[in-house]
Amino acid sequence: MAKITPRMVKEAVKKCDALRRHTKVPVDISLAQFFKANQGVSMETVYNDLGLNPTVDTIQNIINMPDSSLRWLIPEIYRDAIRLGLRKSPIYPNFITAEQSVSQTSVKMPAINMSEATPKKVGIAETITTGSVSFDQKEVRIYKYGRGFKIPYEIVQYVPLNLIAIYLQDFGVKMAMGLDTLLINTLINGDQANGGDSISTIGIATPGDLTYRDLLKLWVRGGRLGKAYSNIIAGEDMAVEILELITNTRVVGTQRATVTIKSPIPTNSNVWVHGNIADNVAIMVDPADAIIKLNAQPLLIENDRVISNQTQEVYAAFTTGFATIFRDSRVSLDMSKDIASFGFPAFMDPSSQENVTFE
Repeated sequence: MAKITPRMVKEAVKKCDALRRHTKVPVDISLAQFFKANQGVSMETVYNDLGLNPTVDTIQNIINMPDSSLRWLIPEIYRDAIRLGLRKSPIYPNFITAEQSVSQTSVKMPAINMSEATPKKVGIAETITTGSVSFDQKEVRIYKYGRGFKIPYEIVQYVPLNLIAIYLQDFGVKMAMGLDTLLINTLINGDQANGGDSISTIGIATPGDLTYRDLLKLWVRGGRLGKAYSNIIAGEDMAVEILELITNTRVVGTQRATVTIKSPIPTNSNVWVHGNIADNVAIMVDPADAIIKLNAQPLLIENDRVISNQTQEVYAAFTTGFATIFRDSRVSLDMSKDIASFGFPAFMDPSSQENVTFE
């Protein structure tokens, strides 16, 4: 196996950058993944071949290396650390159906309507009647998001690479928190500027007094629609209400019979706490078909040296966004509202599909 050289690092970084900037199918690939796939070596081997020790060497050591090709490694060090932070503990992966690469910031997507496909009786030699599976088109816009930061010369000169990576991970964590907020905004407001795809708000039987029955109301209706609202996002107070309610729900005495509901309601629910949710509100989501993440440009890192204040400026940016799929796969439970006034909208009423004749 050939030893990794500074020139090979430069060529590898160029190829990774080309893959990330691909106009049709951009790829979020790290330098470590590239070397593993193409050379069969780990980054530990790469550092060893280059004579670098991340626990000792600094960014300045790389800059001072005789072969200037090694400097191409610097933005990759920043990128890997930030990328690791982005994937550390975000909420959004638990709520999306999938991630889809796109080639532009304006995306045409289908807006799928509820189908009418109830089977009808067919006589001998009669023509089978047709139902409908219809959809419209919608345009979803995604945007570039980024942030820069400055690294003082003291860090460049004296702080080892592995410690810099730890600090940069936190920068990635903060960027992931921004993506979580972007997800929540899309869950609430939809992906259309006119608000036509916004979430439906459902009240409870007695405003201000959340009961287990109120949760069951949403779960049972979701089950009739084929949706399992198994993932919940709420603010701290509402999360405590739900957790206390579920924890304190106990069966008293001896049950006369065991009843198992067969409609698809969640047997387990996951609760996440986020500060961007209004008080008294919980967003309930079926992650199977509620929302999709669109990626036009994976994480890019660029850096520059500023002599005037002796810092290195580092800029991280990506182009992404979220789009909704089925509107009835997400619903907002508001314990301050009365369900008599804030009930289920017409598109969440499956009765028209259930109460049909076969003639």
